[in-house]
Amino acid sequence: MIQYDEYGDPGQKTILLLHGAGALDTFCHQYEALGNYHLVVPHLHGAGASAGREYDPAQMQQELLELIGSMGQDKIGIIGHSLGAQIAVALVSAHPELFSFAVFLSAWVNPVQKTVKQYEKLAGVSAKLLHLKCLTRLQGKYWGYTDEQTAKLTAYAQAITPQVYRSFFIHTLELKNIPSYYTVTVPMLAVCGDKEVRDMKTSLEMLGKNPHCMIRQLSDANHDFPMRNADKLNPVLEDFINHHF
Repeated sequence: MIQYDEYGDPGQKTILLLHGAGALDTFCHQYEALGNYHLVVPHLHGAGASAGREYDPAQMQQELLELIGSMGQDKIGIIGHSLGAQIAVALVSAHPELFSFAVFLSAWVNPVQKTVKQYEKLAGVSAKLLHLKCLTRLQGKYWGYTDEQTAKLTAYAQAITPQVYRSFFIHTLELKNIPSYYTVTVPMLAVCGDKEVRDMKTSLEMLGKNPHCMIRQLSDANHDFPMRNADKLNPVLEDFINHHF
């Protein structure tokens, strides 16, 4: 079974936290804020114990379904950021009966092939930069990681190859290929930063076409707002979860 970390109160309802690409502790500033719940953080392909694995959407979803099944709960909550948000959209669309609520943070669901190709071309350089320990340490500090979280990032980043990095983008979710999303009645919330690229804002609007999905832009926020703008995000999450969980 996929490896995972746990935070919060294991005796309470479970929330699955799906981190961004290559960033196991995306939700480092939500662990305490949501600590009244049982928080489960799977090591998605390309991060943590799975850092050396290329991202395979179908396999990833199957592993997560097995993990959810092992929890023995009727329904859980799910929150995803970036790549994790794409996975959350796919899971909720395919298995809405498993979830009490869903939150999608910066879910890119309308990939423009020109942009995808640009990211693919940068994969080699990006992976090499991740292998520079001085840079990952700076990244951890910038995101407000603890020393332990920074050390983990620096260690597992060594296993992220150009192929792994490229896989994050070549498998970008296309919402137009998931018509079942628009029939989901689970309470949903989609959020992005107001400083994010146009594609992300377009994705937000697309997700909002399901009447059960509220959408919101965080002011003065970029793509890494779970780490950099937790003071704005956490109250939004707490309010939404308290109403639906």
